[in-house]
Amino acid sequence: MVGWFKREPGTLGIFLGGSIAAETADAYSDIDLRIIVEPEQHSHFVEKRREIPTQWPGFLFNEWLPGTQHCVSHFQPFGKIDIFYYDAAKLAPSPWYRLPIKILHDPDRMVADLVKRSEELTFAVTEDDVDFSISKGLAAAHETYRRAKRGELFYAQTLLDELRHHMMQADDWLHDRTPETTVIAKFGKRASGTVSIDLTMSYCACEGEAILAALRSLVRAYRNQVLALHEKFQLSRPLKNDMAALDIVA
Repeated sequence: MVGWFKREPGTLGIFLGGSIAAETADAYSDIDLRIIVEPEQHSHFVEKRREIPTQWPGFLFNEWLPGTQHCVSHFQPFGKIDIFYYDAAKLAPSPWYRLPIKILHDPDRMVADLVKRSEELTFAVTEDDVDFSISKGLAAAHETYRRAKRGELFYAQTLLDELRHHMMQADDWLHDRTPETTVIAKFGKRASGTVSIDLTMSYCACEGEAILAALRSLVRAYRNQVLALHEKFQLSRPLKNDMAALDIVA
C-alpha cells in the first residue's frame, strides 16, 4: 500500500497513527494510515477512496460515510485499514499530532515539521464537549426507558450501550485522561474501579424488566458522574434539570 501511494502523483507524505505507531498493537489491531496529498489532487483521492483499496490483494469490502475524506477497508484474513486523505494546504498544528506517529514517507519533511510544531499543544476539554455528552447521555437513558416499556428490547439494548459510552467519556474527563492515555490503554485497563464494576454488572438479558433494572443501576452511577462534571467544569447548564432528568428514570 505504501509503495502504491509513493508512486502515485500528488502524494506528499505517509504516516501511521494508532496502536501500531504506539507499539501497543496486537493481532486484531487495525492500521491507521494517513496520506498527505497536494491540494489540487485531494478531491481526486477522496473521490477514489473506495476504489483504491480494491486493487490490493485480499480485499473484501469497504465501509464509509458520505461526505468524509476517509475509507475503512477490510482484507483477508482479518485485516482492517483506515485511510485518511489530508489536504496539504489545510494542515495545521494540533495536539493530535502529539500522539504516537510513525513516518513512512516524508521527502520534504512535511510530516516531521507538523509534528514539531505541535509539540507544545495540549488537549483541552471545552464546556461544549461536556454539555453535548451529558445531553446525549440523558437522552440515551430516557430513550432506553421508553423503548423498554414499549417492548422494543433490541433497540433498548443498543441505547444502554450509548449510555455506557457517555459514562466512559465522563470517567476519562473526571480523571484527566487525554487521547494520549487512551491510545495506550483501552478502557478496561484505564477505567476507575467503581465505573468498571458498574458497567460490567449492567449487562443483562434481553428482557424488559432486566433492561430497566440495568438502566436504574447505570443511572445511579451516572448521576454521581454528572454531579462531578458540573463541579469540575463549572457548567452553565442547570444542574437541577440534569438531576431531575435522571431521577425520572431512576
